Amino acid sequence: MPYIEELLEVLQGLGLSDDWQPAETIESGGGTIPKTSSKGIVRSQSNDIIELGPFARIMAQYGMRDRAALRAASVLGSYALSLAKGAQDGVSALRERAIQTGRVYIPRKYVVSGLQVTTGTWRSLSIAEGEAVHGGFRRYYAARPNGIGVPPNYGTTTINYILYLDNSGEPFLSEGTTAPEGGLPLARITVPAGDTGATFAGTITDLRTVIQPSIWTLLPATATVALPTPMPSTAYAVFLHVEGASDPGRVELVVANKTRNAFVIEHRGEADDVVIRWMAVDMSVV
Repeated sequence: MPYIEELLEVLQGLGLSDDWQPAETIESGGGTIPKTSSKGIVRSQSNDIIELGPFARIMAQYGMRDRAALRAASVLGSYALSLAKGAQDGVSALRERAIQTGRVYIPRKYVVSGLQVTTGTWRSLSIAEGEAVHGGFRRYYAARPNGIGVPPNYGTTTINYILYLDNSGEPFLSEGTTAPEGGLPLARITVPAGDTGATFAGTITDLRTVIQPSIWTLLPATATVALPTPMPSTAYAVFLHVEGASDPGRVELVVANKTRNAFVIEHRGEADDVVIRWMAVDMSVV
């Protein structure tokens, strides 16, 4: 436990000194009580300090010293709390950075030929015959004239849909800019505001990824994982767990191109709809 005099020295060192004088100075006949709005034990109506004798002056100086000591203690307590918060924030940041986890979805879906989307009769869309690889299989689909209808847009803003095939080959429209997990995107359907007529008046944007399969090479499907908190270096470890896939036995994952902010997962196998749980660990703190 520090002495009062030590606290006062710390306060003075911080440039927050108070006016106080040791009792020995008062006993020897020296020292004064400054005339300020916050000092002085007894005052007259004209705000003059009334002398009450050496003993009262000594008590006044002790009171001033104790007040200064309390002020020093409060300043030191505030600094201590600030340092404690900084340490806590640092530990929290270290914990968040040291072990980071997440989920990523990697599809292996593409069109081999055909499956173009065109306008059909009235407010419908037609899908040409073709072949596609998705759901872990290569499939052939007959033409679907007027295969799916486009909803009217009664609003004042444009609506975008994604036309996709699910793993059973059924066509669906999903509002938004990306197909849901498990969907093979074919086209973006843009429906302008006020398009409520009997004939579809929007636009069709081709979203097919057309690849000719090869028995010799298989291009890897990739996903870039952005780290929530940057690592101090690239010397961190990444652990992968396959949570789901069309065929777990045909999943082959490789971590590539690590940076402090992100890393890339390459899927070199043939399985589709691969769901991965990942964990990045800063090995310098574990």
